[in-house]
Amino acid sequence: MSLTQMKIDQLTSADHLRLLEFVRECYAIREFEPLEEFSGRLVALLARLIPSLHVSYAETCPDLSEFINAGSVPEIVTPEVGRLLERHMKEHSPLVYYMLTGDGQAARISDYVSQRGYHNTGLYSDFYRHFDIEDDLCLGIATEPNRSVGIAWHSDRLFTERERCLANLARPHIVQAWKNARLFHESTGQLQFLERGLEAVSLGMIACDASGRVRCMTALARRYLAEYFEATKKLESQVPEPLLSWVRGRYAQLNQTDMPPVQLPLVMEKEKSQLTVRLLSTEGGALLLLKEKNPARLAVTLEEHSLSPREADVLAWAAHGKTNNEIAGILGISLPTVKKHMEHILQKLGVETRTAAAAAALQFVSRA
Repeated sequence: MSLTQMKIDQLTSADHLRLLEFVRECYAIREFEPLEEFSGRLVALLARLIPSLHVSYAETCPDLSEFINAGSVPEIVTPEVGRLLERHMKEHSPLVYYMLTGDGQAARISDYVSQRGYHNTGLYSDFYRHFDIEDDLCLGIATEPNRSVGIAWHSDRLFTERERCLANLARPHIVQAWKNARLFHESTGQLQFLERGLEAVSLGMIACDASGRVRCMTALARRYLAEYFEATKKLESQVPEPLLSWVRGRYAQLNQTDMPPVQLPLVMEKEKSQLTVRLLSTEGGALLLLKEKNPARLAVTLEEHSLSPREADVLAWAAHGKTNNEIAGILGISLPTVKKHMEHILQKLGVETRTAAAAAALQFVSRA
């Protein structure tokens, strides 16, 4: 039997249950936002895994000047306490060992120095003594190049070998939880960036599987579903049945043995507005792109940006791709009048071209 197995065999049934619960909850941390909450939530889990006076979390990335400190007792996580620890960090043997070797396996102060020797240090007399700390159990984690995480349990007693084993067993799961949280945060940021770009052109997006279960949906797409499909329930999780039936019909046409027909978009009319839904096939699901044409809504929005009602009408139709001649016919005015309105529009919006004005108009309506 290996030494590691012998140590694991020392764990009690309660230890195993606490460790399993820790692992389950540790991986759920990736669902929490913002990323800054990760350290606090992890500290709460660590405090339940190994009971102690206090648990601290310190994440550093000198290259980016990033420093994150969290703890189960806020009074201990203060700038003054940080300066005290920095002053005496050379007397913190587990920390010194990790910095010299990069070995972040669980270690205790009591592994390096006797209780009497520890009490003679400035670390104890100037700092730990005031918080009744008699021992630390520490983990070091290099999450990525030039970024490291230090975790410490602080107690008014000596930590046991059993607790050190628990910490070591938890360590790889902490690493993966950190990486999951970081990846989830970065992916969410990218999705938000994409969503802002789509909204700038009044485009909604839905990704769903074959059963209509939503994998991803932008806020604008949710608004379109509510308005055009009168969907109020389960919007976050399920595509409305009328839309799902249309998607299934398109897939059925693609799978038929004869040459399938051209895949025309779904067009929904409501009062003076129109929603066009286009289907892009993906492996195991569908990507739906939703685009609204609503000159009336755009015109009302543009009036709020110092344009006259007639100027708003002209720009609204220009933003939907109409030429000056077409706009003149639609609004029943002369071509020179349309051109004069466009000149005023460019001046008021502070842009030089018709295209830039149309782009500004779509940005206005996306923020409305």
